[in-house]
Amino acid sequence: MSLFLGPLGVSPPSGLRGLVLRIRLMRALLAIGVGGVLGIAGLFTQYAVSNPLASPDILGVLQGAFVGSMLVIIVYQGSPPLGLPLIAGVVGGLLAYLASVALAARIGLTRTGLVLAGIAVASLLAGLSSLLTLIAEALAGISAALLLLGTFAYATWDSVLLSLLGLVAGTIIALFLSRGLDALSYGDDVAASLGYSPGLVRLVATATAAALSAVSVYAAGIIYFVSLIAPNAARLLVGGHPARSIPATILLGSIISLGADIVARSISMVLHMGEVPGGLVTAITGGVFLAYLLVRMEAGLGQ
Repeated sequence: MSLFLGPLGVSPPSGLRGLVLRIRLMRALLAIGVGGVLGIAGLFTQYAVSNPLASPDILGVLQGAFVGSMLVIIVYQGSPPLGLPLIAGVVGGLLAYLASVALAARIGLTRTGLVLAGIAVASLLAGLSSLLTLIAEALAGISAALLLLGTFAYATWDSVLLSLLGLVAGTIIALFLSRGLDALSYGDDVAASLGYSPGLVRLVATATAAALSAVSVYAAGIIYFVSLIAPNAARLLVGGHPARSIPATILLGSIISLGADIVARSISMVLHMGEVPGGLVTAITGGVFLAYLLVRMEAGLGQ
């Protein structure tokens, strides 16, 4: 569907057919890669803090990665050294995560407290992201407004390759960590008694989540709520054990991202608009899903 959807229709003019299909293929592969990466990042985050409501965007990790990358791009006037924006994004994502956890510890490190702290940090960083985007456009002539809402319109073979490599690396790490994450879900004492180091498992999980978040931001901007929806939906479908939910999380994350891009492109075609960011579609869907999770958890606590 993604390959055949566009203003030029299923059969573009013969002279443009190859080019159009390559552009659509890059866009589809980027959505698949970024969706899978965000799914794994969300799974790592939720198991690391034992909270199904936690995700890189709610805890400000995606926004922190965007701020880190954008700062480097502004400092180097749009031409930073290769790989530096990605490294800065990883650092920014980790700092945002630590800020959310530190704030939550001050107000009570509960599930709700962590989410509230994350929302506060994410809101602060979202405002800073918007400011840096305006500065980048004014001082360096860099157009990054669409990246704030998440879009696959800027797909290149480099970004596609990066997202797919991130997906492969994240999957391998997830498979190695699956037993440790499962033990961690029963509490630190149980994990330690089974021979796992809770601190080390959390460190690897959160560091990987930050790195994967930075990859997704670098490739497509801030795609909201995929990292929240995919792991929770996977657990509902196949159960809570990480070894079983990892493949389902990757598949659902890719489906959500690609589906959001198709919906966004369909809206732009029907309304004869310019580019509609796929991140808008995931943001709307994710808001509804978060409300569902909150109601479901409240009902469970009430029982």
